[in-house]
Amino acid sequence: MAQLKMYWFPGTSYWRGDLPEGFSFSKYNGSKEDRQAWFDICLNGLGNPSEDVEEKFAREITTWPDINPTEDVNFLDYKGYHVGTITAFVYKEENVGDVHMVAIRSEYRGMGLAKYLSMVALDSLVARKVKFVSLTTSEGRIPAVKSYLAAGFLPVEYEYGMERRWEKVLEMFDMESIQMVYNDGTPYKTIYRASKAQHQVVRVGVVGAGRGRTMMNYCKSVDDAKLVAICDNSPVAIENAQRDYGADGDIAFYTDYDKFLQHDLDLVVLANYANAHAPFAVKALKAGKHVLSEVLPVQCMKEAVELVEAVESTGKIYAYAENYCFMAAPKKIRNERILGHLGTFEYGEGEYMHNCEPGWAGLTHGGDPEHWRNTMSAFFYCTHSLGPLIHIAGQRPVSVVGFEGPFNKRMERMGAKAGPYGLEIVTLESGAILKSLHGVGPSKNSIWYSVYGSLGRYESSREDASCDIADKSRGGVNTLYANMDKYEGENHWNPRLKENEDALTDQATASGHGGSDYYIMYNMIEAIKGNGNHDIIDVYEALDMFLPGLFAYRSARAGNVSMDIPNLRDKAERDKWRNDTECTDPAVAGDMLIPSYSKGNPEIPAENYAKHKATVDQRRADEVKRHEDEDAAKARVEEARAAVAAHKAKK
Repeated sequence: MAQLKMYWFPGTSYWRGDLPEGFSFSKYNGSKEDRQAWFDICLNGLGNPSEDVEEKFAREITTWPDINPTEDVNFLDYKGYHVGTITAFVYKEENVGDVHMVAIRSEYRGMGLAKYLSMVALDSLVARKVKFVSLTTSEGRIPAVKSYLAAGFLPVEYEYGMERRWEKVLEMFDMESIQMVYNDGTPYKTIYRASKAQHQVVRVGVVGAGRGRTMMNYCKSVDDAKLVAICDNSPVAIENAQRDYGADGDIAFYTDYDKFLQHDLDLVVLANYANAHAPFAVKALKAGKHVLSEVLPVQCMKEAVELVEAVESTGKIYAYAENYCFMAAPKKIRNERILGHLGTFEYGEGEYMHNCEPGWAGLTHGGDPEHWRNTMSAFFYCTHSLGPLIHIAGQRPVSVVGFEGPFNKRMERMGAKAGPYGLEIVTLESGAILKSLHGVGPSKNSIWYSVYGSLGRYESSREDASCDIADKSRGGVNTLYANMDKYEGENHWNPRLKENEDALTDQATASGHGGSDYYIMYNMIEAIKGNGNHDIIDVYEALDMFLPGLFAYRSARAGNVSMDIPNLRDKAERDKWRNDTECTDPAVAGDMLIPSYSKGNPEIPAENYAKHKATVDQRRADEVKRHEDEDAAKARVEEARAAVAAHKAKK
């Protein structure tokens, strides 16, 4: 789990006092004895004997470009014997001070010595006129946290769940409130101890009673989001939702989207058909609602322009629910890039290869030949593989070349009129390259990400890795490998498993898609509540994730030529595309309809669709029978209760 971060700002008063008799400060002098003393204090004082402290000293103290050991490494001594250490240095480029490797020998704890280490560090950094001073710690280091708070350090909102963690810390220390700041040092807000904290409640309405259940369940598990309305155009879906969520009595159910939008709610979650998200989002925004849209954002350029302009004109928050960005590995890689640990982004690969054949009948509602899943191109569902790379890199794509895999028997059996996979080679504005591979028709599944930066490489485990280890949760994107340098040119071979858990991991695990659905909702609620540290995918980034796929299909149809990707942040650019409806959906494309497969729509045997329909019809019959059996069982229980009550009344 990420450590707590704290900042101290010049001008803040801090405790200063004379050292007790026998105590003094000294600087690291480079001797073998001082080096060994530092090892011993850190091994003993930090309680981590498994760590290679000698290597850590070499890499983080003696060779770190911003650290001068003889100036920055301080000892607290008793009668000449080193009993504690603290390193206080300055990140020269940012002019930010850092307090690092703070430790006191265990036998000298409980004497209140930590405040003297804080004092000598702050004295040193104040003299160097730093912008502010940073440190990291953990809740478990109670004396250290107490000393930092006493010195005027403030908590930093920089990672998931930090506000709630600090509320608990304040409760532990019997503190009423404290100012919290963002990672850049700007003010966030005053936070209160857990027993006094009050959190805004966001009223949520969900469209799509099937896929939307993950978002509904999120609202039931937290105290700052309340499910107030559910909408679906299927009466059966609404009946099932009423069965599962109607017991609360304060949730409204709708089959009419316009009436749903009149409900008193703050956020509309769109979990309906992927080809209907854009018009539903535009309508919700214009109705004064914030929008969280499931994949995909749009299906043509005309919809893209309309969506951007609806967001801009209404001022409401739009977020794209590309949940694969928030799976454990890509989520951590992005955080590492933001913190500067990746260096300059150079290259990335992503895969979302999903053999959908086993469940395709249900996904296409019984094999409807014109269902959007059967008519989409191989490039349509590109954002599960490409989206995390865009989110990690934090850059706009400027061009793409697309390649489509050949139509095969698997796609024919599914009734899907496209190639089994699409491949995009994307160039970013910096010149960095992305490779994105995705499809619904491969023979086996693969979710995998790998990125290179100037400081090294981060890579998720392959999905198949779980077969070789006892802990199945360590397969795929739940596992992250890192081989990173501390500074460019270090060239240190250091492959290792990278911890990627955070304060929300345990709560998120029960949610869908490896916990990523939880983070999508969490970040959207935080954005609406005004937390500037939220991590949502706004409308421009959503299109940065989708448009490479849209134009990769144009590339594939044109012979794999490079295509420029429009930048819809530029209002002048939008006019070129305002009336462009080119897509594979006849209801939207009009006379700009294109085939689902780059070589022309293949012929699908009618019996293939008939098999899918029979499969789904049987599933629906089984579901009706299950509900009837459940209702009958409940009725029997109620009859039994009534019989027992009547028997007791006679007595």
